Amino acid sequence: MTVARKHANTVVLDEKIYVMGGCDIDAYYANWIEVFDVKTQSWAAFPGPGVDELCNHFRKRRCYNVNVFEGRIYLLAGDKEYTYEPKDGTWKLVKEISSFLSDDSVEAWCEIGKVICCRTRSGYLMWSASENEGRVWREIKGLKKLRRHPTRGLKIGYVFALLDCGGKLLVMWDPYCISGIRSKKIWYAKISLESRCNGREVWGKVECVDVLTFPVESYEGLDCLTASV
Repeated sequence: MTVARKHANTVVLDEKIYVMGGCDIDAYYANWIEVFDVKTQSWAAFPGPGVDELCNHFRKRRCYNVNVFEGRIYLLAGDKEYTYEPKDGTWKLVKEISSFLSDDSVEAWCEIGKVICCRTRSGYLMWSASENEGRVWREIKGLKKLRRHPTRGLKIGYVFALLDCGGKLLVMWDPYCISGIRSKKIWYAKISLESRCNGREVWGKVECVDVLTFPVESYEGLDCLTASV
């Protein structure tokens, strides 16, 4: 990379690694996104949604999410959602106003089949049809107990990851205790999803909830991946 970064976001698409953010956008807006070509083993600056858009919007927001769905890069920051189409090299503003509950923000998201799932800061698990560009997010029904549990609920925790685990939604999070101090326990829940009402609703069934066996007493962060064995 040509720019030093801290806490940048990274995604992989078509044998290219896209690195976004983690640097002063006013000083490095031209290099706010860089891409590493695995074949040529070279770095290059990558055009974002627009210089003015980047400076005006991302200067005020350090928290944003990026992911890859159906061959496109999705960039979500606050009340705006963008997609990048690699076939023609263009960015598109998908949504101007956030469709999440009130001013809730996204902490994690993943794709399972043709459904995109996410978890909001207030602990709601949401879904949206991945092929819908004018995205409408709806709550995954049947999971109130998982969100509202007094000691380990998603409502009082910080989610590390949402993952597709064999077609089921795997959620991993660290609940806070009443005093606001982290519990230092990582919980996980495996949830099966069922489409109902001709695709207008998605219901979740919690198959298991447990504490992850962790080899150390404390940690700074955690990255999660799924693997086929």
